[in-house]
Amino acid sequence: MTILVAVADDEASSRVIDTAVALGSGLNVPLYVVHLVDDADADRAAERMRDELTERLAGEPVEATVSLEYVGRHGRRPGTRIASELLEIAEDVDISHIVMGHEAKGLGGRLRSGDAAFAVVNETAVPVTVVPPVAD
Repeated sequence: MTILVAVADDEASSRVIDTAVALGSGLNVPLYVVHLVDDADADRAAERMRDELTERLAGEPVEATVSLEYVGRHGRRPGTRIASELLEIAEDVDISHIVMGHEAKGLGGRLRSGDAAFAVVNETAVPVTVVPPVAD
């Protein structure tokens, strides 16, 4: 079994990684760290993030694989697309747990873009750890 760790290019990623490392180390389960990018955005910045994550995880007490996964454009809201991709990865990689961040949005933001964390929690059969944003 493997823990799926979803990271973005944001300030929450560090806390998501810390949480996943603690969980994976405690359970002696490897991590599959994934950064989802749009095909158009899969550039050097995304590759740099993958390389930085690989380097950061090299010294941790848990085995980790870092991957870039490309989110296709399905006409869905971004949050819904991300959730769909994460759920597909969870099925393909034999995931036993998912760790992801969550950025609070107002009602308008949820309606416009959807909410990946809520969609994953509602649709998956495995436990999900949602790392909240830092309180101000």
